[in-house]
Amino acid sequence: MTGTPRTRGRPAPSPRSAMLPSWHRSRLRRPAALPWAAALALLVSAAGTARAGAAEMPQARVEFAGHTLRVDVADTDALQRRGLGGRVRLGPDEGMLFVYPERARHAFWMKGMLIPIDIVWLDGRRVVHIEHEVPPPAGGTPDARLPTYQPAAPADLVLELAAGRARQLGLRVGALLRFDFGAPARPAGGP
Repeated sequence: MTGTPRTRGRPAPSPRSAMLPSWHRSRLRRPAALPWAAALALLVSAAGTARAGAAEMPQARVEFAGHTLRVDVADTDALQRRGLGGRVRLGPDEGMLFVYPERARHAFWMKGMLIPIDIVWLDGRRVVHIEHEVPPPAGGTPDARLPTYQPAAPADLVLELAAGRARQLGLRVGALLRFDFGAPARPAGGP
């Protein structure tokens, strides 16, 4: 989960095997007949993670100072929890826009993130806070030790970009961005 709003107090999901009948659990303990096939499946899955789910997410365009960014829109709790978590790459003109129904000081953390990002909070179209080059957590960091990032002012939109992109674009507090939520969706598997 990327820059998702930090949720506390949610119970950890129970292991999937605990929901299976005992006769089925015993089959889960057997070693895989073809370990290389499992490794290959994992590699293929990881390679697809960079764009996994993007085709089913709403799309928008963000414009600033003559630059156009194409972003995935996280406008539901489920999409916001998933965020950019697990992605191995984010292009210079790609990102994710989190849309909230209310203005608040939405806190973000880097749970599940594999890449550094810039986080930009907006109140309407106006930038109110930027965290530059936020690093992914070190492997094995417990959730309780993950830092949170929060704006000084309320916001109803949060834009995540590739690390360093906010500075490259000249984004700063007070800047106005333009949004086009009628952007056509990217083709499945496309950039």
